[in-house]
Amino acid sequence: MDEIQRQRLNTHIHDILFRVVDWILPPSCPGCGLEGEIICKECGSKIVRLVGKHCQFCGQAVRGADICGDCRNRPHSYEAYRGYGVYTGVLRDAILRLKYQNDIGIAKILAQYLENVVQTTNWDFEIVVPVPLSPQKHEERGYNQASRLAKPLAARLGKLYRPEALTRIRETSSQVGLDIQARLENVQNAFRADPKIVKGKSILLVDDVFTTGATLESAASELKIADAKHVYALTLAKSVRNVNFFE
Repeated sequence: MDEIQRQRLNTHIHDILFRVVDWILPPSCPGCGLEGEIICKECGSKIVRLVGKHCQFCGQAVRGADICGDCRNRPHSYEAYRGYGVYTGVLRDAILRLKYQNDIGIAKILAQYLENVVQTTNWDFEIVVPVPLSPQKHEERGYNQASRLAKPLAARLGKLYRPEALTRIRETSSQVGLDIQARLENVQNAFRADPKIVKGKSILLVDDVFTTGATLESAASELKIADAKHVYALTLAKSVRNVNFFE
């Protein structure tokens, strides 16, 4: 049995266990509270999707060029970025439940959303890597929400899940309220990639929310320094100011 087969088997076993847990403690929709639904159909239909023409590096809606004005003026270590939806409403509520309540059931549904995004791209990659937390934050929380998304996603795609390919080597201050330059400086040299894993490989880098892209850029930069061939960035949600621009 190879590593991908073991990953699929582990995922299948976890799915069975989650069904048992859901039977004992039924889930409820984070949008409307409907019992028995992880995300009900009505609330799911209200998620504001990132659709239409968008900047290949930040996901901002564009008209004409494939790159927005802001991204045209700065380099990027990842080849392309995609996200599923706007960080608002039920999608935001679902991410917060995953992030702070370790809701693994909801992670499975959100991983399916990510799979739908990947299937619309022509990205060719071998390894799925979550953006890591610092050891301190991981110990406090007990888990990494990006891993909760990346692991089932890798199993669904039949790709290798390698969280050890990237580690966060220092704690960073909160990014809240910082502009893009301050965010880039805050996360600079915060990660370290293992060249034994990533050298010559194409990587799918997974996180929960894209705000300015500073964290993804820092992580992708370290992967490229470790001789990764290509890096693609994927998040569940993108934080935007003008939601209507995506509708």
